[in-house]
Amino acid sequence: MLNLSWELLFPIGAALLGLAIAYGLFRYSRRDRRNDAVTEQATREEYRHPDRYDRTEDDFRDKVRPTS
Repeated sequence: MLNLSWELLFPIGAALLGLAIAYGLFRYSRRDRRNDAVTEQATREEYRHPDRYDRTEDDFRDKVRPTS
């Protein structure tokens, strides 16, 4: 009976992994692509000027459009 329980865990794990991948693909396809430019700009600012980014972070947050 011990071997049977391990045999059941592999398909369950594969199904859970498949669901996680499907959820990630769904979320990626529903993202608001208009926010990509703001995100890239904020990332560049954070890496180039980490000390100044703390002051400008709220400005970037105000530019982002909410996702429904």
